[in-house]
Amino acid sequence: MSKLGPLLDEYEESHRHPVNIKIHWVAEPLAILALMALAQSVSVFGVSLLWPFLAAMLFYFASLSLKAAASFLPVIVAFILVIGTVNDLAAVPTWRWALPLFAICWFALLGGHKIEGRVPSVFQNPNLIFVGPAWLLRRVFRRLGFSDP
Repeated sequence: MSKLGPLLDEYEESHRHPVNIKIHWVAEPLAILALMALAQSVSVFGVSLLWPFLAAMLFYFASLSLKAAASFLPVIVAFILVIGTVNDLAAVPTWRWALPLFAICWFALLGGHKIEGRVPSVFQNPNLIFVGPAWLLRRVFRRLGFSDP
């Protein structure tokens, strides 16, 4: 088992209620999309912070599981395309739609944990803040009959 497995098991403990799980299926990816958009909207020396953000995220996942890191690549590409499309259609700067989206997602996730009756696992182990997307990936892998990422 990868180093990711025990973190996913720990994360799973506070994500068992069906409503909380459904909230996470929507809010977790949208929160990541919003974070990517926020990072894209900030530049340092003419370089968008999206690229260091993605590199750090992929490096983190690769340190836990190469399979998970590789599996996130198509999601990242799709999210970059979504951000570009929304930016083309929106008449406002990126941060103006991404920041409220992130806030809505965060409150939805907290609401899911209220329904769950458990404190979000990230409050007990801050390292788990990055595990949510991999937890969803694990659920997809299992549904398709694959081994854990």
